[in-house]
Amino acid sequence: MGGMRRLLTLLIFAALLASPAAAAWSRAGLYGADVRALVVDPEDPDLLYLGTSQGDVYVSRDGAATWSNPRKSTPFPGHVVDNLTLDADGRLWAAAWGLWGGSVIAVSEDGGVNWTRRDQGLEKQSLRAFSASSGDAKVLVAGGLEGVFVSKDEGRRWTRISDHVNVESVAVDPRDSNTIYVGTWRQAWRTDDGGKTWKHIAKGMVLDTDVFAINLDPKNPDDIWVSTCGWVYNSKDRGDSWTRFKEGFENRRIHTVERDPLNPNVLFAGSVAGVYCSTDGGKKWALTSPDSLVANAMVIHPARPERIVLGTESDGIYISQDKGKTWARSSRGLHNVRVASIVPDPVHDRRIYATVYFGGSASGLYVSTDGGANWGRLNKTKLPEILTLLVRKDAEPRFLAGTEQGFFYSGDGINWERSQPSIEPIRVEKIIEYNSSRLFAGTATGVMTSRDAGKSWYRLGLDERALDIALGWMGKGPALYALGQSGLMVYDGTSWSDVAGAPRRGQTLAVRREGTADLVMVAGSDGVVAGIVDATKKWKATKAPTGDAGSVFKANAAGTLVVSFNNRHEIHFSSEPGAWEKVAMPTTLHDLAGIAVDPFRSKRFYFGTHGQGILIWDESPVDKPAGSGSQIVAGGGAK
Repeated sequence: MGGMRRLLTLLIFAALLASPAAAAWSRAGLYGADVRALVVDPEDPDLLYLGTSQGDVYVSRDGAATWSNPRKSTPFPGHVVDNLTLDADGRLWAAAWGLWGGSVIAVSEDGGVNWTRRDQGLEKQSLRAFSASSGDAKVLVAGGLEGVFVSKDEGRRWTRISDHVNVESVAVDPRDSNTIYVGTWRQAWRTDDGGKTWKHIAKGMVLDTDVFAINLDPKNPDDIWVSTCGWVYNSKDRGDSWTRFKEGFENRRIHTVERDPLNPNVLFAGSVAGVYCSTDGGKKWALTSPDSLVANAMVIHPARPERIVLGTESDGIYISQDKGKTWARSSRGLHNVRVASIVPDPVHDRRIYATVYFGGSASGLYVSTDGGANWGRLNKTKLPEILTLLVRKDAEPRFLAGTEQGFFYSGDGINWERSQPSIEPIRVEKIIEYNSSRLFAGTATGVMTSRDAGKSWYRLGLDERALDIALGWMGKGPALYALGQSGLMVYDGTSWSDVAGAPRRGQTLAVRREGTADLVMVAGSDGVVAGIVDATKKWKATKAPTGDAGSVFKANAAGTLVVSFNNRHEIHFSSEPGAWEKVAMPTTLHDLAGIAVDPFRSKRFYFGTHGQGILIWDESPVDKPAGSGSQIVAGGGAK
């Protein structure tokens, strides 16, 4: 029977490989993004672009109601798109810094479909600030961890104009491109001669003022607002002197500040805990949004003065149509969602669960009852970030969650209780089920087990961080494998032992029974390795897909193994010993979070990702395409 299941899985994937056009890829309608940059077209209030921490650039042509990826792929993988701007000729510029070093500056003349790099000589710089002169499309300014650079020929050549370190923001006077403002982690500077000389403009600022954003009044550029790590400042004299405003703020870290385009006395400041508004020129401020929102970027267009579009950290886009009095989430089409677990319900057809982590106010447990098209938050109990989820068929409690701060259990997924012990919260990496009452977990302090269905836990040895765990077979009995910080270990029911010759590094683990031994796979930043382990507890290397940083998963009980590599449009799978096939994916993968097979549709697979939401593959779909309906988000309502 097991062989038949493996054969069926092999045929499914083989059909996909042989005829990609016959396979139906779709994205689940679970929306969100870690928005780092936001810009609106000065000539078209309904045309907006945003950049994400995953290297994506999205466009909206309907006033931020819906979003799409114009390129249909990630233009800057491995980079954080911290800056987007439209120059005087309407071209879209992006500046992104690399997670592993370096930067990219690129321009698009077709709204983000195609990009041309314009960063020769700056590739090794870590650039955090960028501005295009609104008065001269040829002039660009970039600032980073090691200086300020200017180009006067549309980015073809760059010149260092200062040695300022830790530059957070730059701005160019629209009247004279030789006047440039620079915000650093230690106050602000200005040059009036293109960088030949600089003036330290810090009168009125405290020493440790980190200047995150600079806002020049387009009608009177001498009037400047800056957002900082210590509230907001205003200058009426080109930065020669500053006045700090903080009354009404409940926190001091302000990421962005914007003006009402029709009323200079009305201002909005985006902070790490909500948006604040002032109606008296900045003297007093009041919170005007939920304080759960971390505001990273904000735009207001003169043609839509009542509308504020807000880009948040990990929670996508919010819009206010009444100057901040009310807010609505508007993230349809944004797939920059971090999914830690994807789990189909073993009892209810078309019901799927997903946990969103590092999503700010959007973090939590979500459920879809229509195969992934629409989602709603399930948990009412506030939970720490959920890292692993187990949904069981015939056992109570049905739901078990491993979080950054320990174990939780629930009968319905709505109301949750903390498992014991609760005195010392533990980061839980993985929970697996042995039977209805016995469970195992890999945690930051070792392997733990439960004998009462997850209501209480105790240590099972291995006093080091267990990054991943998996069940196997050792001799005549079951075994538990654990991937620890010192390498691969195995527990035979009595004691822990090193697996001799096994790799010493990795992040994910998968095990499949092959004859009288286990095929064990370990994946991580060094790639993927595989070995056969028998009762001697020794590693014998065997064939595995090759590549850089990767992940490995066991997709189903039949033993289908899946390997993915970062920044590739493919996965590798194996359903039989020694046989590996390659399958094309519709997008470049970044650190796959998990794979699940629909228990009611053997040809339907769910792929959870660390930053690209949920991908669905169905060989012959009959369901409504994912994302075609309205999305139910936390708090209710269709967005």
